[in-house]
Amino acid sequence: MQLTKKGIIASLAIMALLSMAGPVSAASEPQRPEFVPGEVLIKFNTNATAEETNSILQKIQGKLKKKFNQTDIQLVNVPVDTVKKAIRQLKLNPLIKFAEPNYLRYLNTFPDDLQFSDMWGLDNEGQTGGTINADINAPEAWDISTGNANMVVAVLDSGADMEHEDLAANIWTNPGEIPENGIDDDGNGYIDDIHGWDFAYNENDPSDTDTICGGHGTHTAGTIGAVGNNGIGVAGINWDVQIMPLKIFKKTLFIFCSTSSADIVEAIQYATTMGVRVSNNSYGGGPFSQSEYDAIQASDMVFVAAAGNEGVNNDTTPSYPANYDLDNIIAVAATDHNDDLAAFSNFGTSVDIAAPGVDILSTIPYDSYDFFDGTSMASPHVAGAAALLIGFDSTLTPREAKWDLLQGADDKGLPILTSSRLNLYNSLTMPPPAVTVAVTPSGPTVVHPGDLISYNVSISNSSMEYLNTQVSLVALKPNGSEIQLSSANVTLAPGDSKDKDFNLNLPVTLPEGDYRISGRAEVSDVSFDEDQVTYSIVR
Repeated sequence: MQLTKKGIIASLAIMALLSMAGPVSAASEPQRPEFVPGEVLIKFNTNATAEETNSILQKIQGKLKKKFNQTDIQLVNVPVDTVKKAIRQLKLNPLIKFAEPNYLRYLNTFPDDLQFSDMWGLDNEGQTGGTINADINAPEAWDISTGNANMVVAVLDSGADMEHEDLAANIWTNPGEIPENGIDDDGNGYIDDIHGWDFAYNENDPSDTDTICGGHGTHTAGTIGAVGNNGIGVAGINWDVQIMPLKIFKKTLFIFCSTSSADIVEAIQYATTMGVRVSNNSYGGGPFSQSEYDAIQASDMVFVAAAGNEGVNNDTTPSYPANYDLDNIIAVAATDHNDDLAAFSNFGTSVDIAAPGVDILSTIPYDSYDFFDGTSMASPHVAGAAALLIGFDSTLTPREAKWDLLQGADDKGLPILTSSRLNLYNSLTMPPPAVTVAVTPSGPTVVHPGDLISYNVSISNSSMEYLNTQVSLVALKPNGSEIQLSSANVTLAPGDSKDKDFNLNLPVTLPEGDYRISGRAEVSDVSFDEDQVTYSIVR
């Protein structure tokens, strides 16, 4: 174990110059490419025939490179200098739902030269000259839970040092794959994906090897799940957890570390297929990508994203994916050891919560450790917290976990939605919902288009107070989008319960797939509960 930067400091210095807000002027900073040359992302309308889609691609000299089945988005190669022209042409066609460049995203981190001996963000006793208890109360939370060895967290980043002394025991292993037999044993479309996948280079080794990326993925992985109580190195928020490294970043134009929308979409699709419930996403940029939006919406996971390091208001200068308006995204700002917003951190009401992001000690490649700054370092604190909560209570939905994290945070007057910094202990010990909701099917849940489905929705007030409750009923489609079925404000007396039967005629044109009926009951700033029943539509 060592606390020096060794040979990677040179590449980290480049990252610092490219990422940090303030000292580097826009005029002197190298221009970062906005999108991948010669690639566009296209989604055709469902009524487009194969003949029509082929004709459209021929007109732009396009060739299908890859299709993402969960969202029906296609990655298409076009002549290098024709991306914008092709998109303009595609948008004029009524058979195109959307067309966009394959945008590039960049890491939200930069290193710090200071050497500290403690992880103040988890337990602040003033050891760095900061404010005592300006931390997430991790030791108090660890008295309740130190993690769940069955909990898998996807880390979409530069990969991970899977042999690191403080990570190796917590690296995910695919239970359905036989190593090095050259066969896709689990049928997920990836051969020998034993510990995840490298989407940047399309291979099965997601090791953190691109030095220009500075060990970024290994650092974020350590914050989430470095092995705890093993007598060496550092402790992750989860001592026991499975880290799934999904490598999406690589060297670009020799001096940049970047990823593309297509690689992000494919990595999210992979994690969704493998049943991942939490992911960390310490990267960002602009512009808006409908492809990324659709993939995140369809994922049904807690998607934690760094707010960005430009020191700007995300409400007016958005950074994606943090700024996508989706219920399962948690956007994270960074604080320092005094509970102040970090000077580099983005902010605004589109940012949900803050977490420690200055002088954060964690793992880096080759059994080493170092201090980094950035919202990239804040984000894995929240992802780790989400994993700890869901590992402790597997019944939590993404919205319930998000509600607990935001409501349990400590108000520090920060310029973000909650004005608060993560408190792991408070979120882990949130009281049960005062008003609960239950959705109960009254018939079969494997049904056909055109069938009538029936279900009962009940709400109960377990408190000793009258509570005004917002009750909503939505249908969740396989792509994650919602259809509002019913909504009402209901006042419940202490100990009172109400229920109602519902019938729903399914359209005869309804596509096959799993659809969920979700009941939600929210008492503002007091309680949130969600219950779901899944209907499988078959033909």
